[in-house]
Amino acid sequence: MVRVVIFVFILFFGSCQSTEVEDPNFLGKAEGKYLPAKDTSSQTFLKQVLDKNPDFPSFKSDFSMQIQTFVPKKDNVYLDGKVYFSKETKQVKIQLMDSFFGMVFSELIANADQIQLKPTSTKEIQTLPMGDILIQDPNSGKKYTIPFPVIYSYLTGNYINEIQNQKARFNANDSRVYLTKQDGEYEYFFTEGNLDRLELTSGKRGLKAIAIVKSNQKQTHPPKEITTKVVSLDTEKENVLIQIKLKKSQITEVSSQVFRF
Repeated sequence: MVRVVIFVFILFFGSCQSTEVEDPNFLGKAEGKYLPAKDTSSQTFLKQVLDKNPDFPSFKSDFSMQIQTFVPKKDNVYLDGKVYFSKETKQVKIQLMDSFFGMVFSELIANADQIQLKPTSTKEIQTLPMGDILIQDPNSGKKYTIPFPVIYSYLTGNYINEIQNQKARFNANDSRVYLTKQDGEYEYFFTEGNLDRLELTSGKRGLKAIAIVKSNQKQTHPPKEITTKVVSLDTEKENVLIQIKLKKSQITEVSSQVFRF
């Protein structure tokens, strides 16, 4: 059973601004054949990806986040924050702030296996397995699911480890890698050796999600922008669009002290 982390902040820090988040379409599985990792064409494609990708160094960055919701009505929420990544430990720390005052109201520390959450208003630390983040509107009680594993993959380059799994299946002609994990089916889409799209379908979680990335030509890590879309499997209607724009990114070592509450 997938566990969740709950951020209770929607509508508290809203803005009168109104800009549209890019609404990406799902591509779905290719019609061509997917071959096992040991196949020669799979090995050739994997080598091209490994040669092309960076070593994903440590970094820190400011970011802005726009959350566009659709139910019960269309609405936009704006947040700011800071993100830190350690190459050595594969940890990510995210500080969420309100856009107006710049006050930190929640902190998150995650690795490939777990997420820890601590609201700054309490001393309590919640530790859960890596999974979805559930955002709750305190007024209506409506909840919106964000598939945090796909965002974590982009911020850390963890997808490189995932596509080297022996269970991965390759469609080299379409530059795709398909992998079934415990929480769902993942498909990684590459362009010229760089990951630019990740799609997830999870019957267990009742959702499908897509994340696309935009990078600078001279720097693919950290990404410049990540847009994530979540759709309910039962209704095929959009639950939420999330756009994260990284700003003032610096490739730099991050002290281990940062990854403490």
